Amino acid sequence: MTGARIFDGDLLVVDRSIEPKHGHIVLAVVNEEYTVKRLYRRAGTIELRAENTAYPPIRFREDEELRIWGVVTGTICRFNM
Repeated sequence: MTGARIFDGDLLVVDRSIEPKHGHIVLAVVNEEYTVKRLYRRAGTIELRAENTAYPPIRFREDEELRIWGVVTGTICRFNM
């Protein structure tokens, strides 16, 4: 999610009380694996999109499980030591 200024080693602040909406960055569980992506929800289509062009969007079919665990509201950057 480098395009959203979220880098490896950063800590995420996740709010589970916020209703996830189109455009939010979310912590999601896809087929039992956690991922952080931007939620795309338009015209009956649901995708999770990376903010890094090296990763394709995750598109969902009926047999796949998607759970939105929470909405990312901030990050804490760790400095290299």
